[in-house]
Amino acid sequence: MKSRLLAASFLVSCICPAVAQGDTVELTNGTKLAGIKVVSFDVRQLRYSKGGGNESVATDQIQRVELGKFRDVYARGLRDPDMMLTLAREKVAEKDLLMAQFGFVGAAAQFFDGDKASAAVGALDELQKSCPEAGVLPEVFRQKFEYYMGFGGKKASDAAAVAKKYKDEAIGGAWPSGLGVEAEFFQVLAERGSAKNPKEFQGRLQAVVAAAGGTNPTVQNRANIQLANSLREEKDVEGARKVYDDLSTRDGVDASSRAGAFLGLGQILLDEATPEKKDLAKQSLLLFLRVRLETKDAWPSLQAEALYHAILAANKWRGPEYQLIMGRCRGVLMADFPESEWTKRAKQGT
Repeated sequence: MKSRLLAASFLVSCICPAVAQGDTVELTNGTKLAGIKVVSFDVRQLRYSKGGGNESVATDQIQRVELGKFRDVYARGLRDPDMMLTLAREKVAEKDLLMAQFGFVGAAAQFFDGDKASAAVGALDELQKSCPEAGVLPEVFRQKFEYYMGFGGKKASDAAAVAKKYKDEAIGGAWPSGLGVEAEFFQVLAERGSAKNPKEFQGRLQAVVAAAGGTNPTVQNRANIQLANSLREEKDVEGARKVYDDLSTRDGVDASSRAGAFLGLGQILLDEATPEKKDLAKQSLLLFLRVRLETKDAWPSLQAEALYHAILAANKWRGPEYQLIMGRCRGVLMADFPESEWTKRAKQGT
């Protein structure tokens, strides 16, 4: 099963090509701090130096961290999670907890990619024990949560348990408030099935949107996508379209939120398409393909959903080479996301 990486922040950054000079930190508001030296990173703040001065930023304001030396330090483990885990342990022994924490989350994500969930969870649990104040601790909850959510309703209770523990740790440990808001967002998603009606679910999402507005723009964007999805499902198409349009075009929006906006707009157009309005099906197809082409860092679960809907859109459009498009999308879906619910639907023809 492909790694889900709900926040996809730290790992994705670490395995990218190293920057020419120093480290890079991307904030949740889209700002980038480039050419800096990260001095320390714990669950409350990241400290860095630049130009002889020292600065800090709260952990809940951090979207990505890219350490310039990561590829050199973990060169032997970039495609070998067991080796990356070993190297992370060596860094712990050397008391280099800054570099060690990224090795643990990197190894965990590779284990998830290789369908070794127990090994991935083990690496994340070891991270918590070895680096109890690590700045990537939220990633432990993010990876576990998105893994369980990838199974749909089957493991919703496991996802809810992870969200509750995240919230308890964030509040009990006096972590930055934006992390607590993220944990609340996870809890709302996991407990959707227990909501009395869609209005209750939407109300809880709106509360998250309001709370995240001043603390965590990324969580606010993602909660808005979930709200728009619910509005669309309840036939408030124009309300949903307004949210999708905003997030698909606004600067500084994270890849998963933008992918969700493309996906939502595509589903609206696909629903509106008829034999007399086949062009709408073509437009929806293009939006689904944009998820694959323009938001490569988006959650794998969104990538799989977009590929599945691209198959449906191509079949509804039936323009030039539509069968080739369907075949290619089906092939990528089954090869890259074999355990996804969308792959199972494609196999069943539903």
